[in-house]
Amino acid sequence: MKITYLIIFFSTISVYSQEIEYELIFKDSCSEKIIESDLYHLEKNGKSYSTFESDEGKIILPEKGLYKLFASEIGEVHQVEINQEINSDTLYIPKIREYLLTHTEPNYIFRKCDKKCEGIETGYYSNGTIRLVGEFKNELVVGELKRFYPNGKIKEVSIYNKRGFLTKKTEFDENGELIK
Repeated sequence: MKITYLIIFFSTISVYSQEIEYELIFKDSCSEKIIESDLYHLEKNGKSYSTFESDEGKIILPEKGLYKLFASEIGEVHQVEINQEINSDTLYIPKIREYLLTHTEPNYIFRKCDKKCEGIETGYYSNGTIRLVGEFKNELVVGELKRFYPNGKIKEVSIYNKRGFLTKKTEFDENGELIK
């Protein structure tokens, strides 16, 4: 009987003392290569857990449960269920990427799989919803560029002139309501 109590006691201690690991893996949509990243963090009950606390790109969590994942590298936020001692997710890096140019006008260029965006292009979030739709010429936006939230609602509509300069911008909240 004493042995049974000891087994139950030690198994209870080991369950509560185990670290819970989370690792986010990025996959390049263009090359299909796996890319390690440490630009993400998880939040639960107002507390943030980041990769800065670990030198392996993994996050050590205190408990299982539902967390909010902030994937800064691709600008996405997801809900993730942590239900094992070792957890991981894979997100796809979008094919269309926006690059900020410094000290130049216009400031942004768009590339799709390292080629200049040309014509009407559509970019997607990792969950498959549309991230942006725009018309491009020589990697610059010309005409209208629409951006969407991961929930599919419109985020912004921007108008650019033929030289890629922003002339008008209308923004919306996550419910699709106009922001004044």
